Amino acid sequence: MTDVAVRPAEHKPEPVDQVGNASGRAGRAFTIVVGALVAAAVIVRFTATQALWLDEAQSVAIARLPLSGAGTTLWDGLLQDGSPPLYYLLLHGWISVFGESTLAVRSLSAVINILAAWPLYVVAQRVIGERGARVSVVLYLTSPFALYFGTETRMYSLIVLLTALGGVALERVLRAPSAKSVIGLAVAAGCLALTHYWCLYLLVTVGVWLLGLLFLRPWYRARRARRGGTTGQAPGTGDGTDGVDGLGGAGIRVYPATGGGTGLGSPTAAGTGLGSSAGVGPVGRPAGGARSHRSGGRGASSGTASAGVASARRGPIYALIGLVGGGLVFAPWLPSFFDQLAHTGTPWGEPASYAAISHAYGQWAGGPTTLGRLLLFLVTGLAAAGLAGQSTGGRFLLIDLRGREPGRTLFFLATGTLFVAVTAGKLVGNAWADRYTATAFVPFLLVLGLGSTVIGDRRIFQGVIAVAAAIGLLAGTSDVHRERSQATEAAHVLQRLARPGDVMLVCPDQIGPGLSRTVPSWLKVYVVPTYAPPDRVDWVDYEQRNENADGREIARRALAEAGPGHTVFLAGSGAYRTYEDLCTEVQTTLAQARPHADQVMKQGLPAKVYENYALLRFQAS
Repeated sequence: MTDVAVRPAEHKPEPVDQVGNASGRAGRAFTIVVGALVAAAVIVRFTATQALWLDEAQSVAIARLPLSGAGTTLWDGLLQDGSPPLYYLLLHGWISVFGESTLAVRSLSAVINILAAWPLYVVAQRVIGERGARVSVVLYLTSPFALYFGTETRMYSLIVLLTALGGVALERVLRAPSAKSVIGLAVAAGCLALTHYWCLYLLVTVGVWLLGLLFLRPWYRARRARRGGTTGQAPGTGDGTDGVDGLGGAGIRVYPATGGGTGLGSPTAAGTGLGSSAGVGPVGRPAGGARSHRSGGRGASSGTASAGVASARRGPIYALIGLVGGGLVFAPWLPSFFDQLAHTGTPWGEPASYAAISHAYGQWAGGPTTLGRLLLFLVTGLAAAGLAGQSTGGRFLLIDLRGREPGRTLFFLATGTLFVAVTAGKLVGNAWADRYTATAFVPFLLVLGLGSTVIGDRRIFQGVIAVAAAIGLLAGTSDVHRERSQATEAAHVLQRLARPGDVMLVCPDQIGPGLSRTVPSWLKVYVVPTYAPPDRVDWVDYEQRNENADGREIARRALAEAGPGHTVFLAGSGAYRTYEDLCTEVQTTLAQARPHADQVMKQGLPAKVYENYALLRFQAS
């Protein structure tokens, strides 16, 4: 306690990156351990071989459709699904080269997931420094959240890649506005909107933040000036601690493009660890300790201050133009978007409460498992340090209850996106899904990387990062290898018990896409209530259609098609919204017509298999 007491907050120590020297042997061991964990995490991304579940199988079924022609096209499939097109077009091209096998379609996500590490490193290096960038990448590659979606045939890895690329473009616009940098930001923003509609919430949050830089920051600094705080200082040139500063000359430190570190060693600046380049100064100061971005303090001329004001406003204005440009990239898709908005949505779930925001942090750390909660403990500490911590050297930290830049801005971008998502869900009735929070994952990773930079003790730093990476890998590997669907088990049962001419009903239709990839091709399979093939779910006016369906008529149709000499199977679950009574009605009608019924496959436990259902057999008399 004495060590803290003799360090008044106004006498800020130099950054932790310049504290102490790493032990060569310990640094090398740490580098080897973390390198091995990262390599294992990369390999794990290609090891998920279990059957595809609904969303994955639906993605493949849409992506393999032709782009044009007289029949159903990919564009028709997207209108029925309610999704934007970018990921499906990439998967369409990927399938045309590598095929539709489980390994092939999941490998696209794995490749994108790994590629995202590079722009994540670049934006982190520019915003939080070399050492924080390396930590962010390590925590990303070993993250259970990232590991899982690196093995799922969905667009969430692409969201992370595009978010990181957008971060690089945004930092560039704010630091050195130009037509080229604005175009880059517009392309990134437009591609995000064309990948998942939840990305619109991220773009709204970024837009609100930029407007705050334009209007709130000058007001705040003028208020401070009236109180005698910074009378001659131009807006956007402070030390990053006033609460309204941001990227690129607005408070978040921007580092040189090259770092001096050569390994994963320790919290030092001499190139011996997850360290920043040797010339990096404290938060808000340029490399080398120079203060060339300041307007000259209290004695600055009004002309210099005015130039600083104009410069500080230029970056946010150009960035807002870039976001508007992203809207132009998205514009050709607007007719389809409005059609989907009117007829599709998320009828499978309910809007979330604001408690879902804190729940998202737990999901990013690995979910409600023992390992996930243990990792959440470490992640919470790093997040708190990144948001409000300052190193005093050694084992002690100072906590600024106002928060500190750049962690405060990064945390706002992550949490603000989740807040906007919950609010929008409440207004329009859209459901919350933890996987959608990939839109806010990148700024949160930067907060964690920043938190690592304020750990001054080398052994604590190495221990925290190594343990976090190890726990993340173990938790992620377990999640990756969890069964996602009982489709393979059902297929084995049907291969043994069914024969050509038999009929199977699938209720609800949401378990159909996964089954369609595994069941025998000679089996007649239809979904309830449309009596259509099971490969794709049509979400158009979904809830209304299910409410108006007649389960008895569907069951009678299946019985008539099977005839007296063939069996009718029912793959079903009663746990799906909008199907509370329909599936029971189908089952009851089948049982009344064919009392000789039995369960040939039990419904799996949710803890062991994500998409679970039972398989019933109704034999002819």
